[in-house]
Amino acid sequence: MSEEDDETKSHEPSRRKLENARRKGEVPRSQDISTAAAYAGLVLAAAAVGAKSLDTAATQMRAFIGQADRLADGFVTDGPHVAFGALISRTVLALSPFFALPALMAIAVLFVQQAFVFAPKKLEPKLSRIAPVSNAKNKFGRNGLFEFAKSSVKLVIFSILLGLFILRQLPEISASLQTSPKPVTLLFLDLGIRLMMFVLVIALSIGVIDYLWQWQEHLRKNRMSDKEMRDEHKETEGDPQLKSERRARAQEIAMSRMIEAVPRADVVITNPTHVAVALEWQRTPGSAPICIAKGQDEMAAKIREVAQAHGVPLHRDPPTARALFAVTDLGQEIPAHLYREVAAAIRFADGMRVRARRGWR
Repeated sequence: MSEEDDETKSHEPSRRKLENARRKGEVPRSQDISTAAAYAGLVLAAAAVGAKSLDTAATQMRAFIGQADRLADGFVTDGPHVAFGALISRTVLALSPFFALPALMAIAVLFVQQAFVFAPKKLEPKLSRIAPVSNAKNKFGRNGLFEFAKSSVKLVIFSILLGLFILRQLPEISASLQTSPKPVTLLFLDLGIRLMMFVLVIALSIGVIDYLWQWQEHLRKNRMSDKEMRDEHKETEGDPQLKSERRARAQEIAMSRMIEAVPRADVVITNPTHVAVALEWQRTPGSAPICIAKGQDEMAAKIREVAQAHGVPLHRDPPTARALFAVTDLGQEIPAHLYREVAAAIRFADGMRVRARRGWR
């Protein structure tokens, strides 16, 4: 990333930007922490079962050497899997902690870093990976210089550590040349554990520094410009114009459904011109009339028009109409303090229907 990009992208990355980067396989991970975890697994394996594992492996090797003639004949007659299969499997099983535990520790650290991501985009071929300019930027840019400095520091520290450790243990190593193989093996196992403890501390320290660097670089690469912030806000919160259009469309649908409910109303109480409230009563014990449509001005006119077209009586009662409009929502029963007024309106509507039927006859 150029300095110009750093200047224009001044905002910290949002959670959504980081999640998108993760889906592309871009996650902060430290190889040095994974290496330190593998060292820790190796130390644990050596300290826990190292002596027993090496003794078992040595026993198998002695058996192999002692039975060389018989095994050679079996190799020709029975095949290698019969002659060496059991011997090799026991040897591998004895030494397996030295391989399995470091691998498990490294995998566990990857999980802790949340670095296990399957990203198909990472598998796609890209010319930028072989482009000389891109490779030069990677090698001589911020990351390249950091990796070079880190590798140099590790080389110097580990070289000094190994040299000082060997010099300090040299008398003990020289004295072991006169002893039998088993004590020598145990001695070198102990020396290896002690050396790896020092290596582990250094590797872990470098790993922590490397992870912090990788995390900061990840945040820096995903910084956002003002335009990106606005675009993301539009995508997540929605474009104001589109939101307004969706809201208007939703209101239009709601109004259409409300108008469709007017024909089944028992009565429409009106202002008479500014407010209209359509009520439906199921006439079951304990039930109260329900507001199925209401509106002001143009909507009130539409409710009155539909009601008249379907023979729903209109009852003029301005105070009750205004009160119902203010306190009753669609689908809600009318409040108890308006029962008397609404009952009068329904009696009026029933009387209008009776008169209409008589007139029809």
